[in-house]
Amino acid sequence: MDLSYSNINLFPSVIHQFDVNDFDEMQNQLIDYVYKMREKDPVGNSISNRGGWQSKSFSVVNEDDILHLFLINYLSEFLAIKKSVSIKADAWVNINKPGDYNVKHNHPFCNLAGVLWIKCSENCGNIEFENPNLFQTYMESSDIDSKKKGEIDYYTNDFNIKSNIYPTYYFNPIEGRMIVFPSYLYHYVQENKSNQDRISVSFNIRLD
Repeated sequence: MDLSYSNINLFPSVIHQFDVNDFDEMQNQLIDYVYKMREKDPVGNSISNRGGWQSKSFSVVNEDDILHLFLINYLSEFLAIKKSVSIKADAWVNINKPGDYNVKHNHPFCNLAGVLWIKCSENCGNIEFENPNLFQTYMESSDIDSKKKGEIDYYTNDFNIKSNIYPTYYFNPIEGRMIVFPSYLYHYVQENKSNQDRISVSFNIRLD
């Protein structure tokens, strides 16, 4: 039999990735800024974080503020967004001590969400995303008798990798890297198993 085969991956969840090449020039300033924020408000906020410190949310509008300006400059280079669309962001700072983590959550009432990593070391906690089509993909490609494994069994490993078919997918935190993702994606931050603080800035984006 003469057979031609191809596959088309429809409806992807797009993750946007930004890197600052000279981040080390401003990293220490941002770290000092974050710890001063915590000194002013040691109680902070508690939403998805288990342990650690999270600042209250703030609108990213002040170009005289080092962190605000940093995020404004980042988001102004968002080439995938039309120039006619305005980007409004609300952000908050996270300090996860050793042993701290964030439970599974998403970010309602906004279009996109994101995280900027300021300070991170090996094993300080990856961010892990859950496949929004997990149930459908699972029924399509998994052996029902092996449900407890949480594995994708029917397709070959090569096909799963090339097609990005995963039940979950994680990103290692990289200092000076920012990722922006659809706000509906459920995600969590793994436990900080290093001996240092993990510092990040999370934010919600509204597009008008």
